[in-house]
Amino acid sequence: MCEEFGCLPSAAVREDPALALDVMALRSYARAKAAVDRASSDEELSQLPQAMVNKVFAVQAELLERRRRDHDS
Repeated sequence: MCEEFGCLPSAAVREDPALALDVMALRSYARAKAAVDRASSDEELSQLPQAMVNKVFAVQAELLERRRRDHDS
């Protein structure tokens, strides 16, 4: 949060607790996505936090499905 807001985390939480938590979740997702993109093997993927890896794959699957539906329309 410090990087995103340029302030202490406690100040960000006081200002807007929901936004602060959303930013933390989005930054966590971004780190997981970058790690998944860098992984060159299933073994490397297995070393990553699986909850976030699963979230990355779920988002990718949803995006692919949307593209297929849009293309078929």
